[in-house]
Amino acid sequence: MINRRFAVLTLAVICILNGSGCVRSDQAWKAGRKKPAWVSKPPEKPGYYYYVGISQNQEDRGVALQSALEEAMKQVLTTIGITVGTKMRLDKEISGNEAITKMVDKYRETGQAKLQDHKIQEMHTEEYRDGDRRFFDVYLLLRYSESEIKKERQRIQDQQAQNRREADRKMKESDIMLKEGKILASFEEDARMFTMLADQPGISQYSLLLNRIKKLLNSLETEVASAQGKKPSVRLIAKMDGKRKAVSGVRMLASFDTGEGEVDSPKSTDEDGLAVFPIAKIKFAGGITRLKIRPMAEQFTVPLQNAYMDDSDLQFIEGILKGLVVSLTLKAADFGGSKFALVVWDDKGKRETSFETALSKQLTAAGISVRAFSDIAAGVSFDNFENEEFYGFLTTQGMDNLIVGRVKVIDNGDVYNLKSVTSQADMKVVELKTRKLLAAFEKSKTGVQINFERARSKTSKELVEEIAPELVDIAGVQ
Repeated sequence: MINRRFAVLTLAVICILNGSGCVRSDQAWKAGRKKPAWVSKPPEKPGYYYYVGISQNQEDRGVALQSALEEAMKQVLTTIGITVGTKMRLDKEISGNEAITKMVDKYRETGQAKLQDHKIQEMHTEEYRDGDRRFFDVYLLLRYSESEIKKERQRIQDQQAQNRREADRKMKESDIMLKEGKILASFEEDARMFTMLADQPGISQYSLLLNRIKKLLNSLETEVASAQGKKPSVRLIAKMDGKRKAVSGVRMLASFDTGEGEVDSPKSTDEDGLAVFPIAKIKFAGGITRLKIRPMAEQFTVPLQNAYMDDSDLQFIEGILKGLVVSLTLKAADFGGSKFALVVWDDKGKRETSFETALSKQLTAAGISVRAFSDIAAGVSFDNFENEEFYGFLTTQGMDNLIVGRVKVIDNGDVYNLKSVTSQADMKVVELKTRKLLAAFEKSKTGVQINFERARSKTSKELVEEIAPELVDIAGVQ
């Protein structure tokens, strides 16, 4: 946003360039004429201040003019600020090369320096060329009324005194909010007062408010409330005076650190400081996934964005907010809650009990409810298990899902007097209620041992260890 008076001034100066005669202006080739005396020594006249704005090496005449005007206006603001305690803030912004239009706007937002009754007295322009390129130097003499500066200084002093009185009153109200457990409201009130006093960084209230804000933020902690099931939750608290106080109204953000999925985020903390994050979809990696949850930092930094702070104070606050991140480890087993039937055959249609038992132990250890059936109907195999009679039988036994597998052991012959074997497994997972095929995959392992049985046992064990985590992930989605 460009300051309105600033825009009017710019138009006035452009009027000069167009030769309207608004004020005296001269132009010169850089090598041909001397600069006017006021460039190095501004005139003196009772009741007025004079400021020289300079802009050099600009390829655009309008940009050069604007830059010179901005430079002169900076000096006006500094003159006003020296007496009323705003010089520190102005110096910080000027040294940071912040545009003067933005600086003026900031003062308007906080009821600070208003610029008026100023006049562009004279302007000197030099134009020179480097090949086909043209460059401009602009020197501008700005006159400002001494009475207006005094009037503005007094207005600011009166406003600042009123702001200090209001800050004292609001800090007392903020203390009451803290006692009532209104932590966020107390912070927001302190932040508002802190920003209001940004042009008085040397006063006691300003330092006190900064310390209050840092102390409050430093008291915050994010705790894991629940990391089980499909609704993990955290609690945001403030530890003050030996007491734990819930912090409500803070927006919390959740994201997957490992694994994938969809989580309802952000969520605001309730009156107990609790934020619950329903998981819509989730994909596990090795049976687990990690969720990171943190407060929305902008809820604390945006109220402070127009305040004056040293870089160290800002870094301290940012460090506190980064430290409020917590990590939740979610287990696939906690997401399941379903009962799984497990049946594994060999390639000849007989039950592969050793493989079935080993896989069942792995799944049970991961928290999956698994049951093996010895009394299934004769003739049911991996090739024909998808029939209503078999599904109906499992459903009557309270099963929700079915894991079936077929294991084939291949003798690869001898390798350097060792027996080579490949164990291959085809696996399928079916949801019984909907008859939906949830997953189908094939795994194989090849190994060598001194004899066939040892090679078969080794590759079978490795196959189970590879298949189990994948089944755990699938079970966790249910």
